[in-house]
Formats: sequence, structure tokens, C-alpha cells
Amino acid sequence: MARTVAQLLQDPRGARVVVVGGAKTGAAAARLLVHRGATVTLVDDAPADKVTEGLVKHGLDVGTVTVRAGGIDPAMVAEAELAVLSPGVPRAHAALQAAQAAGVPLVGEIELAAAALPSTVSVIAVTGTNGKSTTTTMAGAIAQVADAGAFVGGNLGTPYCQAALAVAAGAPAPRFAVLELSSYQLETLHHLSVRAAVVTNLSPDHLDRYADAAAYYAAKARIFSLVAAGGGVSLNAADAESRTRLVPSLPSDRARCDFDVPNDLEGITITGDRLLVHVQAARCELTLGNPHIVGHHNRQNAAAAVAGALLAGVPMAAWQAGLDAYAGIAHRLERVGEAGGVTWYNDSKATNVDAAVTGLRSFSRGVHLIAGGLGKGAPYAPLVETARGRVRAVYTIGKDAPAIEAAFAGVVPVIACGTLDVACERVAAVAVPGEVVLLAPACASFDQFKDYAHRGESFRACFESYGAGRRQGEG
Repeated sequence: MARTVAQLLQDPRGARVVVVGGAKTGAAAARLLVHRGATVTLVDDAPADKVTEGLVKHGLDVGTVTVRAGGIDPAMVAEAELAVLSPGVPRAHAALQAAQAAGVPLVGEIELAAAALPSTVSVIAVTGTNGKSTTTTMAGAIAQVADAGAFVGGNLGTPYCQAALAVAAGAPAPRFAVLELSSYQLETLHHLSVRAAVVTNLSPDHLDRYADAAAYYAAKARIFSLVAAGGGVSLNAADAESRTRLVPSLPSDRARCDFDVPNDLEGITITGDRLLVHVQAARCELTLGNPHIVGHHNRQNAAAAVAGALLAGVPMAAWQAGLDAYAGIAHRLERVGEAGGVTWYNDSKATNVDAAVTGLRSFSRGVHLIAGGLGKGAPYAPLVETARGRVRAVYTIGKDAPAIEAAFAGVVPVIACGTLDVACERVAAVAVPGEVVLLAPACASFDQFKDYAHRGESFRACFESYGAGRRQGEG
């Protein structure tokens, strides 16, 4: 008799499991499955040597699994008892379509990890279009004050399976887990038990993968179905799309603690550099003096993090200490350095138009904007409007450079550079003291880089070569 998905997740011993995707997430999933006794085949479209190199880098003993690279064979996936997907593999892939036709259950790495961890772990799940990594990191800082072993990761970078592997190796189970969940990950989540579900905001994104914004929003709304009894949800009360698109999907029998609410309503109000928490379960005032919490968007992220902590049962005493301990996040409006009076900011994590707009609004004028990459189908008009009066010139890179150039035509000068290296060399030659160099691509990175982090590190290297290096040479 075939085992159910729940049974396979709880006890995969002897099961034939295919892990689809061989990057960091796939490697962690394969390691956990091998440890729990499954027979694992890992498949990937990339060349075999590249896949093997990545698996070894991420700690997988390739001798414990069967690796099939250079193309994902639909028949192989369709013959498995369970398929574990890396989030970057689109559901429209022919192999996944074949698996679904054959009745093979498709789950994500998050689901696999959750089943291997104790049910006592209190999960704070964070999604949204922008700010979810910052909110996850802030909520993680709060949780780690209360529980030094609290897990922080998911889409943010560290696979949840790492927590399960650590527990299997003898580490104590975390009391709290803060998970950033992308829409891709939410597509495959059915059994994860969430204590607090936080949605930072909504705007059209990933239109290269979803039929329209409504389909993307529906994927985000799946987070509410995961909230367990006794848990709660939190929305951005100041975000019109969240109010319009998500409120109808909210479970009526779960607690609610929205953020950025008007002062006369229950929830968390933002007043200058203070958060006023006023819900039945807690009333307090928190200060946002941390220099890494700058701008209203980051105040919203802090409020969202506190809402998640409150709903998940993190003690109130940890809230202020956690916000004070927050150390910022790499590649998200990260100050790379200053040279010759010109300050360089790395906002490589701004992989969509709205995120780039948010970063750009942090500056009033004198911005040299580097933008471009793999576009997601959203219009650039909001970025163009935000650039008026702020941006001195736009330097385009990557595949969507022509579309960006067309959008900015007649508004600000556009310099077609092709690559990030060329853009940085050109901007360093013309930027003057008091101005800003801002990498805010408004696009994904995969046309020229491994990921947004690789792009951000490359920008930092460019600063050393063309910014700091050149200025020092001139001096």
C-alpha cells in the first residue's frame, strides 16, 4: 500500500525520493533524506561537473546519492515516491508536469525539515514582495535574544534542513524558527505548522513565472492556510494591496496583530522612531535608535518583526533587545564605503522595481543609479517617477538594459554600460563629492551573476577598483 505524503515526510526510510535541483537547498535536502534512510536521486539540468562541485561545496557526500545531471529526465521523476523541489525550479518544468500526472507528491525543502524537527518549534513565517529578508533578520535577532539557538533562514539563505541536521547531530532543538518564505516555496507547503504569519507588503512581482499579479498574490496568500490553532497573522495596514488582496483570505479564527496601524486602532503604530504596541496581549513602547533601522520602510520592517515575535510567543523582554542587536543585512541598502566624498551603496537585493524604488527614496539628490539585469515583466514607470530630481544619470547593465533605457528616455541621461564593471568604471570617473553611487538593479541577477549576493560582492570589488582605488591614486 502506497504511503501518504505525511507518512513519507515523517518516515522516509526506504522511500525512493528524487531531489530536483542541486544547489544549496537541494544539497541540504539530500543530506537530511540520506540521514533518515531514504534512497535519494538528485537531478539537475546543469552539467554534471558543475552540479557535483556545488554538492560537495555544500557538504553532501555524493557517494551517498545517485546524481543525474545535464537534464532532468521526466520518467525518472515520475517513478519516485516523493519529489523534493528546490524553489528555483518552475512548476511548469516538463519533469514536474510528468510527476504530477503520475501522482508523485511534490514538496519543498521547508516541509521536509519541519517534519524532522519537534512540533514544539514555534515558527514565524515571513513573506511579502519587499522587506521580507530584513523583517526575517530583525525577527531573528529578537528570537535569538530569547533563544540563542533560534533558527533564522529559509529563502533568506540557510536551508531549514540545516536545523534538522544540527538536531540530528545532537544540538538542542530551537524554540523558535524564523523562516523567510518566497511565493515559490509557498506553492509546495501543505504541512508546515506556523505560529505567526507575517506579510510585509504586496506589489506585482515574478510576472515572468506567474500568469498575472492575482496568481502571484494567491501564492502569497497560501501562508494563511499554514497558521495553526493558537497562532496569528499580521499584515501591513498601510499597504493598500495587502488590505485589498489578502484580507478576504484571512482565517477568521486566528489572532491578528497588524502593523503601521493608525494610533487609535489595535496593532503596532509607527510614530517617528518609536513603535507603540497596543494589543490585548501586550502594551509597550519600543525605540528604533539602531542606526541600521533607517527610513520608514525599515521602521515598517521592525514593526512587522515585533508583530511576528508577539504572535509566536517570544517574550516581550526580548523585543527591544533584539531590535537593538539587529546588525543590518548584506546587499540591502548596504553602505559599501566612501571615497573622495562619494558614497557607494549596494542594494543588489532590490531585484524588483518596488524594492529599487524603496532604496532610491532614501536619497534626495545626486544619485548615480546602476540598474538592470534579468527583468521580471513589471513596468519601470514607478522607478522613473522616483528618479525625477534625485538621479543624475542611470547606468544600464544586463539583459533588460534596453527596456530601462526606453523608460528613462527624456527624463535623465542614460549611459548604456552592458556590465557592472563598466558601469562602475564610468560612474567613478564623473561622480563628485556629495553624490551617491547606488546599485539598485530592479531586476534579477541570473543573466550575468550566480545570484544577487554574487552581484553585490562584485559591486563591492568594483568600489575597491574604481572608487576607493582610483581616488587614492589621484590623491
